[in-house]
Amino acid sequence: MVRAITKTHVIGAAEGFSAVDGLVLATVNAPYKRDISVAALRECIAKAKLDDWPVHVATFFTDVEPFLVFQFASAHGISKSRLAKAYMATKAATGEYNPDLETELVSLAPSPR
Repeated sequence: MVRAITKTHVIGAAEGFSAVDGLVLATVNAPYKRDISVAALRECIAKAKLDDWPVHVATFFTDVEPFLVFQFASAHGISKSRLAKAYMATKAATGEYNPDLETELVSLAPSPR
């Protein structure tokens, strides 16, 4: 199948698969043998749990451009505070961090109790 990314959708991909999803998955899956799906990535972020995908979730937060991280989260109903919580959980579990993203997210994360 030939796929082309337009401003809003990946042509030839499943319905509801946006250009942002395509860019995120291309970045997140590129270095690894196993591919995470949009649904699995969304679930990991929404639950703030790495499940079976720690390197993929860490790559989402470290290698994907911050504006795409926010667009992906927004498109999938993930609030900024939930995104911040997932980022902090990923950083704690893996030691990986993104200073540019962190600057925008740290103030949104709930303080540890």
